[in-house]
Amino acid sequence: MGTIISLDIGAIELTWSKNHPGIDHGSLFHALDRKQIKDGDDLTAQESPGYRATLRSIVPRLELMGHTLVRAMAEYDAAISFGIQERRERAEWDPAPIDWPEMFVFDEVLHHILAVRPLKLSTSIDDEDQNPRRVLTHAEMQRLPWYEIDSYQGQSFEADTVFSESTSAGYLLGGFDPYTALRLLAEAPENLECDVTWHFGPSVEGGHAEADEFEHGLQDAATFLIVTEGSSDAKILRHAISLHCPEIADFFRYIDMEEGYPFSGTGNLQKFVQGLIALRTPINVVAVFDNDAEGVAAYLKTQQLNLRSSYRVCRLPDLVEFEHFPTRGPTGDAAANINGRAAAIECYLDLTRIPRRALVEWGGFSRDAGEYQGSLLGKTAYMEDFLSFKGRKDRRGGYDMSKIVPVIAVLVAACVSVAEAKGLSVISRRRRR
Repeated sequence: MGTIISLDIGAIELTWSKNHPGIDHGSLFHALDRKQIKDGDDLTAQESPGYRATLRSIVPRLELMGHTLVRAMAEYDAAISFGIQERRERAEWDPAPIDWPEMFVFDEVLHHILAVRPLKLSTSIDDEDQNPRRVLTHAEMQRLPWYEIDSYQGQSFEADTVFSESTSAGYLLGGFDPYTALRLLAEAPENLECDVTWHFGPSVEGGHAEADEFEHGLQDAATFLIVTEGSSDAKILRHAISLHCPEIADFFRYIDMEEGYPFSGTGNLQKFVQGLIALRTPINVVAVFDNDAEGVAAYLKTQQLNLRSSYRVCRLPDLVEFEHFPTRGPTGDAAANINGRAAAIECYLDLTRIPRRALVEWGGFSRDAGEYQGSLLGKTAYMEDFLSFKGRKDRRGGYDMSKIVPVIAVLVAACVSVAEAKGLSVISRRRRR
C-alpha cells in the first residue's frame, strides 16, 4: 500500500504524497514544533516524528508567505476562468452535457468554509449511506469551479473522490493552494486552536525518506532584508519583534551590526536603495525611515524611485501620543506635535521607565522637509533600557510596548505586500498560459 505523508488540519488532509517526501512544509514550523505524533487515534498507536502547531501560530507565517485573503480571491477567480474553459470544452464532446448551475462567487465559498470545523468532521466512509454527512450538498458541490474536473492544482475533483465528511471538506478547499486554504479556515476564530500537522515519521520508518529531509525554517528567498537609517533602529526592531511576535522573527534579516553599519543616515539609506535598484538585486527589501523631518523627506524621495516589485519603503507611523509632546527650543519649553518632525524610533519606546522627563530638543531647519528637525534627549539610555528588557518584569517593572507595536505592524504590512504581490504575479502568469 505504501506510506502517506500529508499536511493536515484536524481531520482534513490538505495535500499528500506517497512513498516520497513530497512538498517541503518546513516553512510553516519552528524547531519546537517538531514532536512525537501518534500514528492514528488508537490508544496503543505508535509514535513517530513530525511537526505540529496551532493554526493561530501559523497564520502570521502564512501572511508573510503571501497567502492573504487578496490572494485567495485571485486564486478563486483563476479557478472560475479554468472551470468555464473546462465546461466549454466538455460541452463539445459530451453527448449528454451537464446543465451547469451558476458558480459560487468568492463570498459564498468563504461562507461555507467559515462553517467548517476541522476537529469535528467525521472520517467514516459513508458514501453508500442514505444520508451521508457532507459540508456541501451535491447541488452545492456542482457550483464549485473545480467540480468534476479530472485534474486541477495537481488533483482530481471527480465527485466520487468524496466518501466522507472530511473528504467533502477537502473537496471544498481543494481548489485553493493548501496554505491559502489554511488562511481561509483561520477566518473562523473557532478554528485557530486546531493543530496543523506534517507527519513524516511513518515514511521515514518505512524507508521512503530520511529524517533530515524534513527540516523547519525558510529559504532565503522567503526572507526580508530590513534596512534602517542607523544601527540603533535595526537593533530596536529586532528586539521588538523577538518580544512581540517571535513566531515570525526568522523572516527578517538585518545588516551585520558587529562589522559597522555601512549606511547610517537618511541620505545614505536612500542611496543604498538606489544602488540596489541599479544592480537589479533580486531580494526582498524593506527600507524603514524615521518619522522626523529628514526621514519623511527622504522617504518621499525614495518612494518616487523606480522600485522593484520586491522592494518597499515605509516610515515610522504617526501616533496620537506624539501630538502634544514635551519639546525645548529657542523660545523655551512647549508641547508640540513631533509627528513628521522629531519622532525617531526611540520615541516609540517606553519613556516612563527612566526617571526623567522625556524631552525633544529642536535643532536646525531641514530645507528638504520644510520643517525643523528635532531629537529625543538621552535616546541612547532609552534604547539600552529596551534592549536589556527580556520580556518579564525587571527592577524597573514591566514594559509598555503600545507605541512600538504599531511600528512592527507597519514593517510586517510592508513585507506581506511584497509576498502577496509575488503570489498574485504567479497566479497571473498561470492564467495567461
